[in-house]
Amino acid sequence: MHANRSMTVKGNTVVMRITTHRRSALRTATVSVLAGTALLAPAAAALASAPAPERPAAVQSVAAKPVKIDIGAGVTIAVKGGKPYYNGKALKPGQTVDNGIYLHLSADGKRLYSKTQGGGTPYAIWDVKTGKSLGTQKTSPTAKVKAALTAKPSATSVKAWQELRVSGKATGIKAGTKVGLEQKQRGTWKALPASTTVNKSGTYTLRVKLGLKGKNELRMKSGATLSPVFTVTVR
Repeated sequence: MHANRSMTVKGNTVVMRITTHRRSALRTATVSVLAGTALLAPAAAALASAPAPERPAAVQSVAAKPVKIDIGAGVTIAVKGGKPYYNGKALKPGQTVDNGIYLHLSADGKRLYSKTQGGGTPYAIWDVKTGKSLGTQKTSPTAKVKAALTAKPSATSVKAWQELRVSGKATGIKAGTKVGLEQKQRGTWKALPASTTVNKSGTYTLRVKLGLKGKNELRMKSGATLSPVFTVTVR
């Protein structure tokens, strides 16, 4: 006797067919088995026994190389977290130390100025982030700059009430500060109703219309700061 077996799945039912051959007689038996726990259990067991996927090893962060600034005279400034430290205390942006050794941290915290006793050029400049030298300068970074104004008209000869521009640079004057135009009338300087403000780049531009015919002596003023006198002829 010879037997053949086949299996098919219909929905949740597994149908197994067993066909036997005995000489010329053909007998077929059909066995139905409900699918469910009996069939799913081996797969679940195999899944449970499978090893859990390995997690990739954590990437180790490379510690930033410590920055040290050797300002001379045996003094080294350590930089931690982007901040320079002196005598164990972090310097604040804009702070100045002057106790025999001069240190100044710029307002943006990016440049450190130093000066040691007996040094050559008075003030050395350092990049706080890298600790590299940025050169030197003769003047103190905290020295007050004397206020000054320049003024230049766009034309030196115009028709009455023709618009012209006066532009210039403001040194040592804060952005947003008012700058006004003055005109000399009968030997006395008079403020005209024309003013503007200093912009962030330290410059200004003023639009002006003059009606007094002849040679006009003019100047710009901001507080006690005056520009050189310039002239515009009105035809």
